[in-house]
Amino acid sequence: MAFETYNQAGNREDLLDIIVNISPTETPMLSGFGKGKASGTLHEWMTDSLAAGSDGKVAEGAVFTAVALAARTRVGNYCQINRRSFEVSDTLDAVDKAGVKGGEYEYQLAKALKIMATDMEVDIVSGTSASGASAGTARNARGVLSFIATNVETGSAGSEALTESMYNDNLQTIFDSGGNPDTTYANGFQKRQISAFTASQTRNIEASSKKLIASLDVYESDFGMQRIILDRYMTTTIIVQLQKEMWKVAMLRPVKHTPIAKVGSSRRGMTEAEWTLESLNEAASGKITGLTTA
Repeated sequence: MAFETYNQAGNREDLLDIIVNISPTETPMLSGFGKGKASGTLHEWMTDSLAAGSDGKVAEGAVFTAVALAARTRVGNYCQINRRSFEVSDTLDAVDKAGVKGGEYEYQLAKALKIMATDMEVDIVSGTSASGASAGTARNARGVLSFIATNVETGSAGSEALTESMYNDNLQTIFDSGGNPDTTYANGFQKRQISAFTASQTRNIEASSKKLIASLDVYESDFGMQRIILDRYMTTTIIVQLQKEMWKVAMLRPVKHTPIAKVGSSRRGMTEAEWTLESLNEAASGKITGLTTA
């Protein structure tokens, strides 16, 4: 009888020296929006608008007539605190581990930073405002979907597919409100709907291989080039069409790693940031809601 691996106790394990993690870490809005500075837990700014253009001529020597002036509008958003904590035993930090090139503490710190960025992205997209007025209640920043109220195209509550006409109609509505939208954020299914538009398309071509990239990354509309960005955290039944320069992430306390006092034979740490979303003028952007996802 052959001496086989099944009856040999000394076989070494076959364990790859890598860790495979496919959890998503893209944060399109957090990474793509401009950055600003907050100086209080309620971050505020002012908006104003011009009167609509009209026939403004007067006769020679006409008597002066005062006109009513529009008041500026005060807008604000609360700063919220995001935190991720972790604890690693000294023994786990010391033993030889597959796939971890540095210490376990540093590995968990890198994970915590990525998870916290994802948490922030979720609230930038769909956060709802909360003042945190009572003890023990967290403040919550208002997100993009909550801010946009002026230019909204609504489908039939989940039964209407996104069409090119709907897409362009809302671009026109935003333009008529004074905005110049340039960036669309969409989840997977709605991104495919946009990629299926037939008119005025500009597709990316990778020069070295001369291959057409199927995904539509830029759409040439009557209201300017629209960059289409895939965002897995965008609500599946909604797309947003933004004038991107009108949106910023304002930091009260930038992202920071803080080691916590050592307890016994383990190390503890946390990552934390305090931030809010600036919508400098929500009427410069728009959204289409109530879309089918199948």
